[in-house]
Amino acid sequence: MLSDPSDKVIIALLSNRNITYDELFVLARRRDLPGSILEAVGARKFTDDGYRVKVALVNNPKTPRRLALGFLRGMQLRDMAFVTSNKAVPTELRQAAEGMLREKLPTLPAGIKITIARQVSEGVVKFLLMDENIQVIKACFENPRMNEATVLWAINHAAVPAGTIVFIASNLKWQARYAVKFALARNPRTPVARALDFVREMKALDLRFLYNDPSVPAVVKVQVEIELERKGQPLSPPSDSGRVIGIVDLDNAEDAEEGGIDKF
Repeated sequence: MLSDPSDKVIIALLSNRNITYDELFVLARRRDLPGSILEAVGARKFTDDGYRVKVALVNNPKTPRRLALGFLRGMQLRDMAFVTSNKAVPTELRQAAEGMLREKLPTLPAGIKITIARQVSEGVVKFLLMDENIQVIKACFENPRMNEATVLWAINHAAVPAGTIVFIASNLKWQARYAVKFALARNPRTPVARALDFVREMKALDLRFLYNDPSVPAVVKVQVEIELERKGQPLSPPSDSGRVIGIVDLDNAEDAEEGGIDKF
């Protein structure tokens, strides 16, 4: 009778004093039931044995939001983490779960953060990418919801620690993405050896952009000039940021000599 399509039958079942938590759990998972019935399921007095009924109600998109939010506050962290990535529930509920997790994360031990990092939503992953513990960072990249947009966000976000940038620069999967290489090449916290490797793989147009970017370290700009020369595309006109090793501008070579500046 738990799968009966009639609302009247289900209401009658809920009035049965002998109904068990296992049976309530079946009802709480049904997405064809109206919110009024799910609210009646959630209105019962629960002992600890009824915890999974509450979890099922929170993850049922038909559950009234007020009821779901109330149960969400008492959920265990792993179950709250699942809600953040459950696209079946309303956005408001996912955002509430994310906010509750972010409040708790700073005081949690590393082991719990590592477990949570593998299953939370993109929003919570971004929060965890600012953690100083490299094992937490590694767990974030084991999350199946990790994507290029999040990686680029981390590279370009000033609050993300250098350890995260170093990890990305050494990650075989992400360092192979051209957009990630470009972002790493212009980040001053990328290890110099890796940044130089990335520059060697850049297109001429992107090399020119890097050369004019004031955030790019001088040593990287030296390699940019070398790569442009190798491609037969010297910098002309000179960049606003000033030349690093001075690719010759023939039009101004005579002026440079008269001013006492050695020609290259």
